[in-house]
Amino acid sequence: YEVAIPVLGQDDGSRRQALRRAFAEVLVRVTGKRDAAALAPLKAALKRPMGYVQQFRYRPLGEAVAGSSQAPGDDAEALPEQELWVSFDPQSINRLLAEAGLPVWGRARPATLLWLAVEDEGRRFLLGAGQGQALQAQLRRDARRRGLPLFFPLLDLQDQAALGFSDVWGDFQDAILAASRRYQSAAVLVGRLYHRAGAPWEGRWTLYLEGRRTFWRSSADDAAAVLAAGVEGAADRLALRYAQRLDMSGGTGVTIAVHDVRTLEDYARAMAYLESLDPVTRLRVLTVAGETVVFEATVNGSRDGLAQTIGFGGTLAPPREPVFYAPDAAPRVAGAGAMLNYRLLP
Repeated sequence: YEVAIPVLGQDDGSRRQALRRAFAEVLVRVTGKRDAAALAPLKAALKRPMGYVQQFRYRPLGEAVAGSSQAPGDDAEALPEQELWVSFDPQSINRLLAEAGLPVWGRARPATLLWLAVEDEGRRFLLGAGQGQALQAQLRRDARRRGLPLFFPLLDLQDQAALGFSDVWGDFQDAILAASRRYQSAAVLVGRLYHRAGAPWEGRWTLYLEGRRTFWRSSADDAAAVLAAGVEGAADRLALRYAQRLDMSGGTGVTIAVHDVRTLEDYARAMAYLESLDPVTRLRVLTVAGETVVFEATVNGSRDGLAQTIGFGGTLAPPREPVFYAPDAAPRVAGAGAMLNYRLLP
């Protein structure tokens, strides 16, 4: 919900224009829809972005921020020396989207590993480590704009032994997924970027997600546009899978048991993590027994949607073995049979 937009000045006109651009970018990022700004239910809101702003400030261009972006078409000579950083109110935006019947793609998102094979007029390499730094920077900018946690392989000796250029170029599924296991990413994106003299840049893309794969292609006169199409395509497909319509009418009650909570710091970390999840609007402790804490969460959405969101964070994981409660030891809470069970990771 934070964006930084380059601006030429601090006058009212420049600020209004930058706020509209920032709001449009957040709507794309949060809905997961590229055309969010053009959707009829959101057009009226886009005319009054200040109604959704928590805070904003001007700062020198280039200060690090996860949501920084540059307007399409900006060139190096015209680039302003300052930017307007804007933080929008998540609850207000989520309520707007819920009333419009649009989905919300929360902050907990699947990490996506990218294997990219590049052929540029006969030169071949895999992107990662010291190879293709400019391409990596472009991909990171595109991923930040869509809120996609994208990362690259180390291409160390282990990767080199497991996977070669031809494996990625040929999109050999078994080899790619085997090499990807060490990274424990929820999604794997495979790209093949190639360019021949006098011809456009071409891209072929495959997204591996939950045992399925989808394909698309991109073509443009410059590599940046082809790479952007790869990231946009991946973000579109992930949002289609994970974005959820919120229920703002009161919420659903979900019981969550967290095991392996051994210290006060563990307790605080588990609670802070659950409270940080977008669907959770209220959280309270029901019971504490030994190393298990049972929470009751009120969520905007479904129990399954909450479980999906919890899985992205790297803080809680399913128990190594199924959890069974003896009749005299079961948490005395309503709906304990439908309880979500997790263990706190170190």
